[in-house]
Amino acid sequence: MAALMAAFLPVAMMVLMLALGLRLAPGALVAAVRTPRALGAGLALQMLALPVLAFCLARGFGLSAPLSAGLMLVAASPGGVSSNYITHLARGSVALSVTMTLVTSLLAPLSLPLVLALSGVAAPHSAALWRISLGMSAVALAPLALGMAVGRFAPALAARASRLLDPLARGLFALMVGATFVQNWGAMRAGFAGAGPAVIALAVLAPAMALGAARALRLGAAAGRTIAIEISLQNVAITIFVAGKLLGAPELAIPGLIYAVMMNIVALGFILSAPAPEPAPEPDPAPR
Repeated sequence: MAALMAAFLPVAMMVLMLALGLRLAPGALVAAVRTPRALGAGLALQMLALPVLAFCLARGFGLSAPLSAGLMLVAASPGGVSSNYITHLARGSVALSVTMTLVTSLLAPLSLPLVLALSGVAAPHSAALWRISLGMSAVALAPLALGMAVGRFAPALAARASRLLDPLARGLFALMVGATFVQNWGAMRAGFAGAGPAVIALAVLAPAMALGAARALRLGAAAGRTIAIEISLQNVAITIFVAGKLLGAPELAIPGLIYAVMMNIVALGFILSAPAPEPAPEPDPAPR
């Protein structure tokens, strides 16, 4: 089962990112960088405010040292690639989501050891962090770039491919969410008594904090939804890899295993509450 999941998830993720790339214009990414107000606010919330929130919750719920460090590890991990597709389904700004995911993934080998050190855990070897961070980024960026290139140079082909890929991508996304529940449910039940309440609080308060900050900064509804999704969907695969492989402390992964289930529940909430699409404008009547 674990081997099947390890093979399925990267392929499914690549299909999702290809479907997104077919719809995403390069100019949208450029615009996200050239108007850095929403991007800067999102990065500050994800890389600074989220670890502070996790620290406060760990102290407030009286977590043990390993569980406290594990919760901090969740908060310090970069954004999950699935957040980009969830943002699309929730009618947020895909360009902003992709940019935030890319920046946090590239900075993770620097920011993650710092957060762990502040929580009292020895920093893992940075070379291994660079390898997994760049590898996961490549899995997402290569199909995204391919889709954008097709959309730029062969728009008719992109439109046809998008119509074919969209139903497949939605089906794969549903399977990914279901697989996450199945794969992590046992670990969630086993570790819930110790870390569950704090993890639930993080999963609920993180998007609430982002929505509140976006409203206060007047970033707009779409940007607010995007930032809230982005800081909610953490790359739990990196959390588990760092805890088990790099630190040799699998107990640090317990909050991450629980969070993998909770963040998908939050994501489904954003998708189900997404605003209705705007109706397409009616064509002008033909002149008589």
